[in-house]
Amino acid sequence: MRWVVVVVLFMMTQWALAYEEVEDLVDIFSTDSAFIAVVDGKRNFSEAKTSSETILWQGAKGEIGAFLTNERLLAVSTRSGQWNVIALKANEKKEPPDMLIAAHLLLMLTGERIVAFGTHTGGFFQTRMPIGEPVVAKSAEGRVAAVVTPARAFGFSTFRRGAAEIRFKLKETVVSAKATYTKITLQTSQRLITLKAEDAVWRQFDLK
Repeated sequence: MRWVVVVVLFMMTQWALAYEEVEDLVDIFSTDSAFIAVVDGKRNFSEAKTSSETILWQGAKGEIGAFLTNERLLAVSTRSGQWNVIALKANEKKEPPDMLIAAHLLLMLTGERIVAFGTHTGGFFQTRMPIGEPVVAKSAEGRVAAVVTPARAFGFSTFRRGAAEIRFKLKETVVSAKATYTKITLQTSQRLITLKAEDAVWRQFDLK
């Protein structure tokens, strides 16, 4: 009987790790002259705000907080020692980027690139968007995110600095894209494709 209890407790622990509830640990504020982040109620960071900056988007969730302005993207996490800042390119200033935020991961999508930031990535990193490939699906949850075009999918994990890319086969079409806390699942007309947060590797299973 004792072994049954141990097994059940182990399974419950594994489930809790996979679908953990994360408290919102980052609070963000803006004033006329500064962007301010308070992390875990203990540390605060300030970044000067220029007189020409306008906030286009802001969000805070779990261990991540960010501001998107007409000039730059600012992000902070529970592991940051300061605001992380990346400037927008000229074309990105004309057409505001799309934003995705999850408890441990942030993505900025533009026609030229995907900029990502996670709790374990050591700052921003970016991936070039393929020319002429529109985004047909996008999803972010917990520790993972995905951006899908008609020709390929990019997978992101808070544990990996870089994108995992997989290309679709000839005549293969995307049926659905789903993100759970630690896993991306893509269903196509030919395959089921998954990516787990811990190794950020695409795995595929034929449906035919």
